[in-house]
Amino acid sequence: MPTTTVPVKPETLARLRSYRVGGATYDDVLNELMDDRPPVGFIREHLRLLKEEEFSDWKDVRKRLRL
Repeated sequence: MPTTTVPVKPETLARLRSYRVGGATYDDVLNELMDDRPPVGFIREHLRLLKEEEFSDWKDVRKRLRL
């Protein structure tokens, strides 16, 4: 897998190191942090869709998804 270098301040690197647990890589840590806090644009779009979509009863959702 190709890798890249991301320049960060020494203080940031120290903080990032504190998030590593077990055999986690920095890539693992960064992806976990990003998964826990999606970008604001993503959240706004999700909220917009929720407002626009018609409410569905859980039975209708299960039927539509064939669950």
